[in-house]
Order: sequence, then C-alpha cells, then structure tokens
Amino acid sequence: MIKKNVYIFLSHLNIMNHNCSDEIHSILENLGYDTTNESITETPQRYAKYLLSFGKKTDSHFIEFCKKNNIKSSPITDTSIPIKLTIDKISVQTLCKHHMLPFYGNVYISYITNGYVLGLSKFKRLVDFSASELTTQEDLTQKIVKNILSVLPVKDLYVKIECVHTCMIIRGIKDLGTNTTTEVHIGEGEMGIYSKLLTDL
Repeated sequence: MIKKNVYIFLSHLNIMNHNCSDEIHSILENLGYDTTNESITETPQRYAKYLLSFGKKTDSHFIEFCKKNNIKSSPITDTSIPIKLTIDKISVQTLCKHHMLPFYGNVYISYITNGYVLGLSKFKRLVDFSASELTTQEDLTQKIVKNILSVLPVKDLYVKIECVHTCMIIRGIKDLGTNTTTEVHIGEGEMGIYSKLLTDL
C-alpha cells in the first residue's frame, strides 16, 4: 500500500513538473528566445523543479517534517532558573508571492526557557521549512513564530527578520541599499529578563 501511494505521488509530481515545464517553455518562446539553444534547452525543466519546491505547505506537512527531522523540545533538568537563549544570523531565503522574486537575509530568535529547550540546529530547520513556500516577510515572521511555539512550549519568544528584497533591486524603484525588518514578540517576560531581551538584539 505504501509503495502504491509513493508511486502515485511520484507520478503526480512528474505530471506537475511536465506541465510546469511546458508553460515556462511557452513563456520563453513568447519572449523571443530560441528554446532549442543549448544554454536554454534545459531551462524550463530546471525552473519548473525550482518552482515546485515552493509548493503550498499544510499543517500535516509540518507534522511530517518534524517527525522526519526529530524536531521536539527537551526538558531542562539541571536548573530551574529562566535562561535567555539567543540564536542569531540564521540565513533565510525564499520567494516573495507578490512578484515571485527572491528575498533573503537573517533570522534572529530569542526566548526565555520555560523548562524546555530545542536543539540549536532545529531552529535552522524550522526557518527553512517556514520559508519553503511562496510568502511575504510579514507572513514568514509569523509562520516562524507559530512553528517554533508548536514544538517549544515557552512563554517568551522574540523573532526578528532582516531581509533584502530583489523585487526592489531588479525592478520598480531599483534600490540597492534597503533592508526590511520585521519583528514579533510573544509574552510578558519573567523576572524582568524579557525587557532586556528586546534591547539586546
């Protein structure tokens, strides 16, 4: 049964890739390009594969992703003192759903332990999963917060994203010097630590 479901999924994926490749092939021809040119022949397939990697993700996708990557919090047993933990400059890159152009930058995550911690590498995996569909920076920030809180039961969480949007570089205003920052903070803080958490990042 599992093999049959995998076969159906792969067949569906191949059909999607073929259809997407055909559409991109038509776009290139409408732009005046010779799609038999050696440097362009494989472009539709390559770009189709790239776009399909940004397919819409559901809650069930997230649950399966966490199981596969063993993403779950661990209890702290050696101290009862709340600790502020910060992970900064986590690289992120994704496609903006407004223009389907990349934006990229860094994610800063800080939280106060509430008896639980999450492995440091898991934050990078959560960021990558959150960025694996068409999105905006505002939505991405909230999605990262939601996904972290789904696996890490903390009361105080701060997420900041700083990104460069290529839609502002290669089209429209064509500005090279603008960074965009979004921030979300959850919680009221414990023992006065949280007020310092916001100013440190």
